[in-house]
Amino acid sequence: MASPTSVLSKTLQSITLTKIKELESRRNSYEARKRVFLDKANAATDQRDRLACLLDAFKELYPGAAKDRSLANIERWLVQSRYDASIPTSKLASFDEQLRSKLDIQSRKLDMAHLYSRLLTEWMDQPISDPLENLPTDDKDDTFEVVVERQRQRLSELVDKFESVVFEPLETSSDEICKFLDGLFPDEESQEELETLRKEVAEASEKLMSETAPFDEDSLTSCIKGLLTEDILSDEKQAILRDFLESEVAKSEIADVLNMRYSDLKQWHWDAGKDGIRVMPRAGLNGKYRIWADDDILQMIFVQYIGIKLCNIIKPALKRFMSDVCVRNIDSQAMSQADRDRRRYFLNEYYQPSTHLESERKSAYLDTFFLSQLPSTETSLFDGDHNYDGEDASDASSNSLTTGKQTPPQKKSGIKQKLLRQLTTELLVHRLRGKTYENRTDAGNGIVLLQTDLQWYATSIPHSTIFTVLKYVGFNDDWVAFFKKYLEAPLNLDAASDDRPQLGPRIRKRGVPMAHASEKFTGELILFFMDLAVNRETGILLYRLHDDIWLLGEPEPSAAAWSCMQSFAKVFGLDFNRSKTGSVYMPGSDGKKDAKIAKALPQGSVTIGFLRLDADTGKWSIDKKMVKAHLDQLERQLGNCKSVLSWVQTWNSCMGRFFSHTFGEPAYCFGREHVDEVLETYRQMLQTLFPNGGGGSVVKHLKSMIESRFEVKDIPDAFIFLPENLGGLGLRNPFVNLFLVRENIKETPEDIIDEMLRKERDEYTADKKTFEGAGEADHRRRLRNMYPNKEDEAKDSAIRPDETETFMTLDEYARFRERTSGAYRTTYLKLISTPEIEEIALSKEVKSGLGGSDISASLDAEGKWFLQLYSEELLADFGGLGLVDKQFLPVGVLAMMRGKKVTWQMVL
Repeated sequence: MASPTSVLSKTLQSITLTKIKELESRRNSYEARKRVFLDKANAATDQRDRLACLLDAFKELYPGAAKDRSLANIERWLVQSRYDASIPTSKLASFDEQLRSKLDIQSRKLDMAHLYSRLLTEWMDQPISDPLENLPTDDKDDTFEVVVERQRQRLSELVDKFESVVFEPLETSSDEICKFLDGLFPDEESQEELETLRKEVAEASEKLMSETAPFDEDSLTSCIKGLLTEDILSDEKQAILRDFLESEVAKSEIADVLNMRYSDLKQWHWDAGKDGIRVMPRAGLNGKYRIWADDDILQMIFVQYIGIKLCNIIKPALKRFMSDVCVRNIDSQAMSQADRDRRRYFLNEYYQPSTHLESERKSAYLDTFFLSQLPSTETSLFDGDHNYDGEDASDASSNSLTTGKQTPPQKKSGIKQKLLRQLTTELLVHRLRGKTYENRTDAGNGIVLLQTDLQWYATSIPHSTIFTVLKYVGFNDDWVAFFKKYLEAPLNLDAASDDRPQLGPRIRKRGVPMAHASEKFTGELILFFMDLAVNRETGILLYRLHDDIWLLGEPEPSAAAWSCMQSFAKVFGLDFNRSKTGSVYMPGSDGKKDAKIAKALPQGSVTIGFLRLDADTGKWSIDKKMVKAHLDQLERQLGNCKSVLSWVQTWNSCMGRFFSHTFGEPAYCFGREHVDEVLETYRQMLQTLFPNGGGGSVVKHLKSMIESRFEVKDIPDAFIFLPENLGGLGLRNPFVNLFLVRENIKETPEDIIDEMLRKERDEYTADKKTFEGAGEADHRRRLRNMYPNKEDEAKDSAIRPDETETFMTLDEYARFRERTSGAYRTTYLKLISTPEIEEIALSKEVKSGLGGSDISASLDAEGKWFLQLYSEELLADFGGLGLVDKQFLPVGVLAMMRGKKVTWQMVL
């Protein structure tokens, strides 16, 4: 792992060190001059002379003294007191105390700035660390050497596995794949839609290949920013790309080179030299080791751009295709003509509402989850519309130190949270089928939630599958030839692990580079047809975040969907990861599972993050075993931090973001019970981390750490939690964000559903009364309008003669609520939504202190929480709401430090 300063601009580092030295000089000078003035004042025998000395000190030493109105007032009152005995000595003593207090305030602010500079110096000076030193032991008796050796052995095994896959081709049958795909378009209408898709793809892709100079400053900037958001680059290469972003000359030169390369795209080939492309195992931000290729930077930009543009072509085309033709959604009960006629007769219902739960489900699927990992535009990778790794995401609420404005997150973590809320709400909705207010306490409809993952997906995709699918959707031979050359990269594993045989570069025959745009493009294009196949056969929607897959539906179609997925995988040369595959089968109101269906479904638990679905209750609960494993590692990583600031950085990344995402963000579909479970889990975690005298207090622990390292006492609590632009460490508190929403979750999910059922029953009662009050003549008129011909009425009528005067049952009334009830859609949207944040009420003093400053605009709800909590001490001891004057904050280095991400160090 690189040291903090290995990628730190030398100029920025020099400026920061100069700033620190200047601060130290100013602090020493201030204290020396202050001491002189105080000694002179203390030596004065006359109270007025002492006050005059303090006024001189205040004028000379205190920043902004010239604008301080109280200074002029005290001067005038002092002169008055020399003549007028009505100014009591007690008032002069009060002025004396006030001026000394202000001088001490400046001392405190300089002391805090000095402490900040020492913390920053410690961070910049920390040595390079070996990532293996943070590894957890499997047993308390294991020595560090044993653990390191075990990890190296497992890394070697990982490389061996990679080697056994990528250099051995898996030849799939193009005929079998095409036969499978042709089966998805069984009629003339669907075949016409397929041809329209092929034509659209062919025209757009041919236009892309014919471009002569696609690279310019804008396209390069977008491409580089996109690469920087992906976890595929070393710190050094990230630094190089950031330098490119800042240099117009560099971008101009790069554009010229890449445009020359692009103008001869058909002749493009790898130019990797005799050593090929170096391949190494590296831990991602989530601690999982994967094999990464150390590409040439210009080559990486070049192929990234092409991959992004192809994603931009295929995503809207496939979305239109799926929306127009393929989302049948037969999983929610379709209405027959007889069903529609009965509702028309009993309810005078001629039209279904345009917005109902079914339409909402389809919109959410297409707009949020369908091909979610494909970028829609050149800027999508960094403007936050695709990524789902919430535990790896940047802190969306971090404040910008350089502008004072809130900066958007580099990655949008929300999609995985949306998925969790979608699945949870769908569980509630599916269980509700067949239930009314009268039988609301019954078990409800049978339901299955299935989870799976593709084994080594990116690494193992057969090239023959990729080429066949590309041709099938309309890419011409030139594009297939380009991908053949691109995928057959010369990979060199010689340095990937210890004691490897030196075999030099070898041609890749299987798989695609992980996390690159090309992997998103090829991977999503192939799995689109699995989405389509499952929907065609069962009506179920696959919720897919690339190769992480969930499906939810009634038991029989769910089992059929799983069978379809297995058939797809076999034809396309893919394998499911059985260790990450499982299902929860909740039976219907009779409490019995169908043995045949249960046998067909995969065994194993269903988890998202640290939440595990309870098969008995249908609710998520926190997996304490998983929490403990990561908490043990967090404790070890915190203990191995070489500086206070790296400790804060690790805490914020892991405790402030990672756990909050893996526990699931609060939502109405979880209820307050979930919030309280998370709060209790955090309490237990902090008790575990800080047991000895800390009482679970991270504040006591961090202050103790600073005191022991820097011999600084009386550190204000505000220093721990206030954001950096107010002179604090910006430590994230896992409890606050939960308390910001807890009071706004007053109802349980069951309460929300019961209220909907009660309103539905009341509407049923009202509609029944309306029908019965209409009379027989009106009922006959309705029948005549529906069946003008007597023979048609006798033959086709959905209303039996003995039913004409008897209103439909509540069960029938509620059966199609997902397609007919606007109120049910409203309930659905409420369940799937998150509660509003209720910010802490700010006092007049805090509002006045913030005024219209940039700080006010940049503070998030957590920052305001702590600012109000500590406002009294801040105003009294520091004369305002900031601990350090902004001019003394090394904003550039702090911003860069916050941009460095923390990697979990977990044993393989």
